Parts: sequence; structure tokens; C-alpha cells
Amino acid sequence: MSRTVSRIAGLLPPSLRRAAAGAWLDAKSLPARVRDPVRRGEPWQTLHNVGGGDFARAGLENLELLRAYAGLTPDSDVLDIGCGAGRMAWPLATYLHPGAAYVGFDVSPKAVSLCRQRFSPVRPDFRFIEADVANREYRAGGQEPEDRYRFPVDDACIDVAFATSVFSHMTLASIRRYLSETARTLRPGGRFLFTGYALTPSRSEALARGEGRFAFRPWQEGSMVIDPRSPERAIAHPLPDFLDAVHAAGLTMADEVKLAGWLGPADYPGGQDLFVVRKPSAA
Repeated sequence: MSRTVSRIAGLLPPSLRRAAAGAWLDAKSLPARVRDPVRRGEPWQTLHNVGGGDFARAGLENLELLRAYAGLTPDSDVLDIGCGAGRMAWPLATYLHPGAAYVGFDVSPKAVSLCRQRFSPVRPDFRFIEADVANREYRAGGQEPEDRYRFPVDDACIDVAFATSVFSHMTLASIRRYLSETARTLRPGGRFLFTGYALTPSRSEALARGEGRFAFRPWQEGSMVIDPRSPERAIAHPLPDFLDAVHAAGLTMADEVKLAGWLGPADYPGGQDLFVVRKPSAA
């Protein structure tokens, strides 16, 4: 979608904009759905827009990232932060052993309902939880502030947590809370993989020149947004702020940040920058 079309779409209320974009993506995907039996079972973007691309392939690619960087095994207990319509639940349903726990939560009632309908016949042990959390883009009427939300899992019960394309829709205050909650729920030595848009000095300069795939503009606290009227549509934060939030939560970086190709050279093929953090092992 061009920047001009994106700006025009931005005039619509968030729910209508996402539905219109979802309908467009569904129409574009029809030929591939007809050709590929696997893609015929993809959730319709009109119901819950999760962005373009091959739903199943993206899930498998993220599964490989979790195995390579977060130490995911078939026996891992996992937490899917922002589970959406089940992009990650789909490959995990066959990858995880029956004794491994899976919990996914999302602010979208439609997404959670889709997951329950789709996965209950094949993995009745998978739990999908609706988070009644306020987010100006995805759930304006949510009852609980995002920066106070408590994850629906116990302390120290998770081996691997992940949040793909979640922090790219959250303020720094909310990210700090989610990192703190992740630290609470991880077992010692557990890992958390998340993605987001990280700003470096060279990236900020390039954006000021109008370069890159997204028309980010200055917002607050050094962060940048595509739409100041609905900041959570897409937010980029300074890389040092991400790292400070990680350390403030009592977590450590498990690997170097891998920059994606949304602006400048890419360290890996993903669409957003990749962070892998670790909860220190008990002494």
C-alpha cells in the first residue's frame, strides 16, 4: 500500500480502516487460496486483520525463530502475547507435545473467538483468553489500562514467551509493563522473543528525509508514529529505550538486536526488528 493510500485510509476510524484493509487483503489472497489447500483454511482478514503475507508460512518462519533464538522445544510451556487469529498457535498445535502448556491472549474478542473455534477440536488443552485492555487502535473501549494489565498466568510457569508485531502498537509505558509481566511469568532461564520498530540515529535521519517503507513522524519521548490521531497504529521507539525497558524489568539481552529491512540494511529477513531477552537463572 502506497503512502498516499495509507494516508487516505488513515482518515477512517481504526475499526473501519482495518476492516477495509482486511477486505483488500482477502481479495488479493483469493488466487493463492484457490491454488494452495493449506491457505484455504486461513482466517479471513476482514474478521481480524493481521497484515499481509502468507499466514501459514509466517507462522512457520516465526516457529523457526523461536527454536533458533528462544530455545523452544516440543516440551516448552509457552505464552503467546497478542495471539491474534492464531498465526503462531497453528504451527504450535502440531509442534508442542500434549503435556506442554500453551496460553495465548489478545485484546480482540473476534480473534480469541476464532482461535477457540479453530483449535478446540485439535488442541483442547490450548487456552485462549480475551484481555479487556484499552488500546486506542485495537480496543478503545477496553476496561483495563494497558500499562497495568496483569498477564493471565501464574508466576514462573513459562519457558518461552513471544510477542510478534505487538510492541509495534504500544507506548513505552505499556511496553515496560508487558516486559515486567513477562519477567514475572518466566521461569529462571526462560526466554522472551519480541519484535518492534527500533529507532537508531541513522534511521531517524533517514525518516526525516522521507525514506523507508513507513511515513513515521515525531511523536513524544523520542518515539515516532504513522498517525498521531491513533498512535498505536504503528509506533517506533528509540533502541536505547527498548534496552532500558528490558533491563528495568530484570531481564537481560540474550543476543544482539537483529534489525529488519523496513529501513536500511537487514540482519535477518523479518519485517520488524527482533529482540531476544532472557530471565537470569536462579543463583
